[in-house]
Amino acid sequence: MRKTLQDVASYLKDIMVLETHEAYGINPTYTNVSAEERVREGVLAFRAFLVRLYNVLYTRGDIYDNSKKVAHEYENRTTLSVYYPFLHNVKTILMNIGYYGTPVENEQSLVCGNTVFNGKLSVNKNLQCLRFLADCGICIDGIDINENKQNLSNIKAIKITYPDNPTMLTGLKVMAMAEIDHGTLVNQDVFLRCDYRVLKKDKTDVLSILQDTIKPLSADVQDFILQLHQRYLDSGLTCAVEVKGFHIYIKYCYKRKDLWGINASLNNGYHINVKSTKTHEYTDTIKTFLPILQELIAKGYGCGRKREIGHCDGGCRGLPISLDDSVLDIRNDIKTWFDQEVSSLQKK
Repeated sequence: MRKTLQDVASYLKDIMVLETHEAYGINPTYTNVSAEERVREGVLAFRAFLVRLYNVLYTRGDIYDNSKKVAHEYENRTTLSVYYPFLHNVKTILMNIGYYGTPVENEQSLVCGNTVFNGKLSVNKNLQCLRFLADCGICIDGIDINENKQNLSNIKAIKITYPDNPTMLTGLKVMAMAEIDHGTLVNQDVFLRCDYRVLKKDKTDVLSILQDTIKPLSADVQDFILQLHQRYLDSGLTCAVEVKGFHIYIKYCYKRKDLWGINASLNNGYHINVKSTKTHEYTDTIKTFLPILQELIAKGYGCGRKREIGHCDGGCRGLPISLDDSVLDIRNDIKTWFDQEVSSLQKK
């Protein structure tokens, strides 16, 4: 079933990085925008603005949800421009405002030229995005956002304010810079997640990222995941984080091989995926597992076509285990399974 814009709004609120009042040091790349304290305050205000934006999107999403394209059943990544073009367009214009806007009036406003518009869109669609941002509390002076018959290239100056908390504009600017100038292949979409950690002078530890990622899950499930995390770091696995297309993947690797990982994705929710390749070496142990886990392992990891199923069954992405409370019934078997897999890999 296709996820709606309302679903996207809820999911983005879930995966936003938790707010912090820690006085973290700011990378000098961003301190030319404003003083460190104002940058931190601005990021908090921008995060609050995004929550407001997602709430408006949730309430009115059916008006703007015009795309009919449906993601592949097993796809974890979400390409906004393909599946949710309205939100993609809003994001683009909002980032342009932050990136190209010049702070004026003691950083209470941003002044922009016509570079804020998306040249690939019609006048109507550009103005539709501005009207949506106005509904989210942003004030736009210097253009009539209700007049569709105008030449946007003739617009010379637009003043942007956010009366509810002007420091939001500082957060908007630094987060737009973070995405446009400093985004990486394995840490994308920092803007709509308000991932302030990219602004920090010091690198954020993986445990903190994991804790932020699993915060929507029940306390018992979170505790189980944190146990797994420490158990397999102690076993010699390495942990790496990838964020691509709003898909958060925290993977645990033996040398270069992914063994298992924690996933958060719009289409498939929160789940563990396992890429076990040595199950034939501990079949007697597998027979002691609960039937639901035995059936999952019997399915096998790898391309469905190569496994003679004849069609894609998502096997290439690993064996999925949903991270709801049902995982607690099989947690001991999961630990035994992973222990056996690690042992077999290390023997090799």
